[in-house]
Amino acid sequence: MSMNCCINCFNSGYLGEIIIKGKALGNCDYCTSTGISIYDPTELAIFFKSILDLYAVDRISGIGLSASIIEDFPNKVFSDLLIRSGAVKQLIEDIIVDEILDYQDIFNNPVSLKYKTDDSSNVFIEPLKTTWDKFSNEIKKINRFHFVNAPDLERLKTLFRYFVKEVSKGKKFYRARICNDKSGFTTRDMLNPPPDKAKAGRANPEGISYLYLSSDVKTTIYETRASLFDFVSIATFRLEQNIRIIHLSQETYDVFRLAELEQLEEVLLHNSFIQKLEEELSRPKRKSDSDLEYLPTQYISELIKSMDIDGIEFRSSLHNDGYNLAIFDPNKFKALGVEVYDVSSIDIKFEKVKI
Repeated sequence: MSMNCCINCFNSGYLGEIIIKGKALGNCDYCTSTGISIYDPTELAIFFKSILDLYAVDRISGIGLSASIIEDFPNKVFSDLLIRSGAVKQLIEDIIVDEILDYQDIFNNPVSLKYKTDDSSNVFIEPLKTTWDKFSNEIKKINRFHFVNAPDLERLKTLFRYFVKEVSKGKKFYRARICNDKSGFTTRDMLNPPPDKAKAGRANPEGISYLYLSSDVKTTIYETRASLFDFVSIATFRLEQNIRIIHLSQETYDVFRLAELEQLEEVLLHNSFIQKLEEELSRPKRKSDSDLEYLPTQYISELIKSMDIDGIEFRSSLHNDGYNLAIFDPNKFKALGVEVYDVSSIDIKFEKVKI
């Protein structure tokens, strides 16, 4: 009797579309979902082979194949429902059963991603991984326009394409400013500043005005660094047309879609660079920091802007549940109105600095 997996077994929109197109309904033998779109697991082998081919035996790692995939691709391959059922290993074996002999070694031994143990991959990794620190130091302290340690711009453009996210018109975002009293600011006052008043920001150079928005009211209040009993004006902005942005997160790409394009390993190789860039964009500026600290991210933002992309989305380091947008063309949003909030309490967390 054949076994069936289902759409709830995976965290992949790409596989989900394939399973739904199969037009079969029933009960899942792995995650135990019922009355759901099901699929013969052996027919998914062609999609999983690209994932399995990234692995090699690594007895030092001490981690088996199923656990490695869960760890290396968090929330990207298998669903929490399947993981909790304890059926991940069985499902992988059933998917690849027709070619199990080709993968016997990685099924029966500890494994790790090949690029983590293959020294030859360093030739491919180094140009992006090590250039960031050298480039960052150079643009801030040595050369401003012509670089010795310039990033590989063409490779960066290719890499950024995998992090493109579509945002549909009608979506609402928020922008805040601390005001003197409860009368607050007008809607006009909440727009992005004119170029002659545009100060340097995470993404924009001084004199070039971008529109910075947040995903929700709470995040935008955190981003203003509002203090206790401050009044904060918050404007609601509505997206007037569909846009394409770069979302610097692993959430953006689909593992199986990239695997089919044979680009998954490249994204994995340079993931540390993407994480570093998002950290720099998200990092809150301290009062003692110079505007020079923003120069590296401003340079990369200009590169993204040159790709006909509308903006950059990055997580908020001040509110873990929120994210921010830096929009290159503010005219694609409409300010709907302003409300004033009174900051009535603040929850401060702190820790002792270890020297």
